[in-house]
Amino acid sequence: MAMSKAQHAWTELNIRQQTYLRLLYDADQALEQERQDLAARGHWSSTPARVWRRIEINSRYSPVWGRLSAAGFYDCGTGSTLAALTTRGLIETATDHASGVVSAWMTRPGRAAVRAGLGIAPVARKPKWALSEWMWRAMIKVAETGQEGLLTSQLWTMAQLHLTKGQEDMRRGARPYLDVRVTYVRYVHRDFSGKPYDPPSYGTKDIRRFHFTEEGRAHYVEHLAAYRDLYPDIAAPEIPASESKQPG
Repeated sequence: MAMSKAQHAWTELNIRQQTYLRLLYDADQALEQERQDLAARGHWSSTPARVWRRIEINSRYSPVWGRLSAAGFYDCGTGSTLAALTTRGLIETATDHASGVVSAWMTRPGRAAVRAGLGIAPVARKPKWALSEWMWRAMIKVAETGQEGLLTSQLWTMAQLHLTKGQEDMRRGARPYLDVRVTYVRYVHRDFSGKPYDPPSYGTKDIRRFHFTEEGRAHYVEHLAAYRDLYPDIAAPEIPASESKQPG
């Protein structure tokens, strides 16, 4: 069987170069997992990948310096090794001349080479129609509230910007899956002790909740089974295809 381009790229490397690339890959994947974990907890950020995927090589915070030293490969030849990997298109590097810190980034061919060389199954790409994990979690939060709807304060800002109807005209990749409904509640003004004023005084306050749009509900129902396969660790409830059929 013919060797793939990624396998060929890996076998062309010597042991030292393979070690550098493997440790950089490990650091890259750890950064990706950290970002996914934060997003799953609602701490999503629009920070470019170029920023959060940066791996420092020679700083005190480097995730690879200690492991390279332990392997006996952090020495005066480090620069040449990084240059060889860069020339092959497996990584990118940059040096902050003020601090002297060297940073590296894994490229797609670099990740593919490590996976091919170590027999790591490639990460499945999500379909174009699919939401990211944290946006799917936002949809589930709305689904779990049923007819009542989800208070707007309970959905993180980036999910609101990417899923609320009307944002799709202003924000690339946004989906019109959620809409805000406002209800007004009358209340009695009270003094500092909690007692109503005499004579009573009244006011109104608005309560804003997220509900699915028709398009959002259709997307949820149509792709629920596929999302369960895509994100098997996330429990997602069934919802009726029509809001009028929803219990409650």
